[in-house]
Amino acid sequence: MTGDELKQRNIAVMGDDLGKQYTALFQEFTALYLYWKEFLELFGTNDKRIDRLNKAAPGFFQMLQEQQFETNVLHLARLTDSPETGKKLNLTVCNLPNLVADEYLKKQLSALVEDVRQKTEFCRDWRNRRFAHRDLMLAMQDGGAKPLPAATKEKFFEAMQAVSDLLNLMERFYFKGGCSFADVAPHNGAATLLFMLGFGVMGRERMQEKIAKGDFTSLDRPESI
Repeated sequence: MTGDELKQRNIAVMGDDLGKQYTALFQEFTALYLYWKEFLELFGTNDKRIDRLNKAAPGFFQMLQEQQFETNVLHLARLTDSPETGKKLNLTVCNLPNLVADEYLKKQLSALVEDVRQKTEFCRDWRNRRFAHRDLMLAMQDGGAKPLPAATKEKFFEAMQAVSDLLNLMERFYFKGGCSFADVAPHNGAATLLFMLGFGVMGRERMQEKIAKGDFTSLDRPESI
């Protein structure tokens, strides 16, 4: 199903306002799940992968790890923020209870929204005191600064599962089905990069072995690009 088909399906069953917002939230969360899985492929699977990245370009991949961690935390914080920031309206799963007409569904959604908010609070703290703003006491490593909450892989998984449960409640109610966001898979993504890096690291090691022996023949070097 294309993005436009998904939007039209949702509007036809849910109505215009709910259908449009639900579609945007569904697509945002699907993208976040993809980004998070790619992050884990590179940096959260095993030490052998980290070792390969460090052999290839340690400085670059350290920078990428920090940037992608920030991107994922910010993305999750946005999706689960309050409906309003001052006079500005936000796209957030917290809007859903007020957009549905069925009272039983509204009650269920409200309970799940509260669970989502609790499990994603660590993201907002990181966003507010580290990413969107730089807390002075924290930056200066002042002993009186409140430390940032742990942002572990397990906490992120729990938060993602809470959002998934909320969206799947909507899917079951309106479409009698469900969606496994965990099955979102990239095409030629991080796993492909790791595979290609393996060839590169292996080739460079062989070239270095030849040079160490004084053998400068048949040294295939990639062109500069």
